[in-house]
Amino acid sequence: MDANDGADAPYWNGLAEGRLLLPRCGGCGAWTWPAVSRCGGCGSEDMQWVERPMAATVFSWTRTWHRFGFTESLDLPFVSIVATVDDCGIRLLGRLDDPGQVDPVIGEAITGRIGATRVEGRDIPTIIWSRN
Repeated sequence: MDANDGADAPYWNGLAEGRLLLPRCGGCGAWTWPAVSRCGGCGSEDMQWVERPMAATVFSWTRTWHRFGFTESLDLPFVSIVATVDDCGIRLLGRLDDPGQVDPVIGEAITGRIGATRVEGRDIPTIIWSRN
């Protein structure tokens, strides 16, 4: 993955800088995800990357107990969260900081921070969600 390529490069570069940047159409104001170069609603190419607070709610989750490719650096079990970012509706994947292994609740408020996942010798920026 080269963070300097593709429509989502500002997202990855933002995470690497410790910021959550999400795309919003400058023409109609619609939030878009995954990142695109043109708004599907109005056709505008004016995509603006807006810094957002890492406040969200749990949309879905799963606890992984078995190792699979690219998870070698993670302690088992781990929880993957799909979270709905507050005030924009974009859903993002991340990991739950889950020391007590307490199951998340759909709709539960969570807060994110930037962490990293080690993949093939490289640190990939990752959102780590925590309970409020």
